[in-house]
Amino acid sequence: MAARRFYAYYVRGSQLALVEHDSSSGDGLNYIGTDINDIGPSGGLQWKSPVASITDGLEIEYAYSPRYRINDIEDKSTAITGYDESSGLLKFTGSGLSTDAAIKYIVISGSEKWNGLHKINTLNANYWIVETKYNGAVVTESVTAYTDINVLSDEFDTIDLPEYLAKALVYYVKSKLSEDRGEIEQKAYFMREFQRILEKHESSKMWGPRMMIPGSHGIR
Repeated sequence: MAARRFYAYYVRGSQLALVEHDSSSGDGLNYIGTDINDIGPSGGLQWKSPVASITDGLEIEYAYSPRYRINDIEDKSTAITGYDESSGLLKFTGSGLSTDAAIKYIVISGSEKWNGLHKINTLNANYWIVETKYNGAVVTESVTAYTDINVLSDEFDTIDLPEYLAKALVYYVKSKLSEDRGEIEQKAYFMREFQRILEKHESSKMWGPRMMIPGSHGIR
């Protein structure tokens, strides 16, 4: 029987970093209990970059709920040339930076460390200070900063959903309202409709030929 392999992932900037359990650095046997979860620096088990080739592929399921949307990728600055520290906050430095008060958030791309969303603290033609914590040395690095950002911050924000999925959201809300009123049959009906629309939407993103399996109740 083939040996079992254990994988984990963590978020690294805007990417997922995949690590594999290296059994040669632990006992290689005891995967029961808390042993497999002991991934701290003092733990007996070690997690490293994948140590074995997976010739048949590896499937990862990952769900992500975005907190922001870049409205226009053309609204950006490439004038940032590095970063520094300012009273414990991260300060992006450069020249000719925008001081437009409409810029409340930026999204950094192309950085070794700071990719992602940052809230603006101070705008200056020679630097932007953001609310991100930083206490370190001056670093020279050219990055791109997108400035036209829509951030989900409260219940009054507009959720960026396709029109088709908006219908699913309506069914979900109706299901919860029916549950609060004790209308169990109505709740079940709306939840079925919610699931049906989600499944249909996911199925529409599948490419390639569909195959009917004899004796099954669906198409793969």
